[in-house]
Amino acid sequence: MLKYVVRRVLQMIPVFLGVTLLLFMLRIPGFLPGDPIQLIVGERELTPALRKQIEEKNRLNDPLPEQYVWYVSNIVQGDLGDSYQKGRPVADILTDKFPNSFRLAFAAIIVEIVIGILAGIISAVKQYSFWDVLVTLSTSILVSVPVFWLGLLLQMFFGIQVREWTGGAFSLPITGMGDPPDLAHIILPAITLASVSTAYVARIMRSQMLEAMSQDYIRTAKAKGLTERVVVFRHALKNALIPVVTFIGIDLGFLMGGAILTESVFQWPGVGREIYLAVLQRDWPVVMGGVIVIVLIVMLVNLIVDISYAILDPRIRYGGAAE
Repeated sequence: MLKYVVRRVLQMIPVFLGVTLLLFMLRIPGFLPGDPIQLIVGERELTPALRKQIEEKNRLNDPLPEQYVWYVSNIVQGDLGDSYQKGRPVADILTDKFPNSFRLAFAAIIVEIVIGILAGIISAVKQYSFWDVLVTLSTSILVSVPVFWLGLLLQMFFGIQVREWTGGAFSLPITGMGDPPDLAHIILPAITLASVSTAYVARIMRSQMLEAMSQDYIRTAKAKGLTERVVVFRHALKNALIPVVTFIGIDLGFLMGGAILTESVFQWPGVGREIYLAVLQRDWPVVMGGVIVIVLIVMLVNLIVDISYAILDPRIRYGGAAE
């Protein structure tokens, strides 16, 4: 088991180096519009002495290979640089925003699990019925609709239209997360963030349930006189959930990393919105630091999923079919 974990960790190193190499190119003067040194200085006058001081501090005059090694070594030590606009360490900024992104991602995963799995089960058990058609049609629409557009529709309907219909008696908040954070503020962004993933979970659950229901052990369970509820939830569901759990685990990494579109539409103060604002302000250290955090979270969650798979199925760690 230890060898399997070590092998998986070693496979993550080239991915990390590849991402850092692409991000490192953003530091090279002339690669992006604008003078990075002028962005660092801001409104102050950029004198030759000040330019030289900044170049030496950021080692911009060193050969590119040495700059890259210095850049990666800082990342490994947790130093993501300082924000051009705020003058604060990027690590501190992202640390402040990450709990908000985690709160939103956790709520989205709950929506994804409850609605996606339940819809998939109903669609499979009631195959070719009205409910099956409804789930299939709904998931097709959710997969096709852009997330930011769905968020705007939800804002217009639940934040504006419903308020007019009820005379202001009921509506859902459409921006922010409340102070202190409350459930009402998280409902719409969580639904928006979970929309596409919920559709995929429902589809995977349906296909896996249909496959499980066609197996011999299910027919044997039915022949023994077991009720449909017992057959579905005690026998078929257990095996059908394995691919679904894998998808949800991997998706959690992406959601925790930062939902840029959803957080921007709902002005949710998380990592995703911080990256979006940094792009608009050309605050490249925040953008680069945010991307690195997202990549590390996704890799970590993937590693946890791989390890859990290896625990559940020993053939994986010993080089079975999954290898």
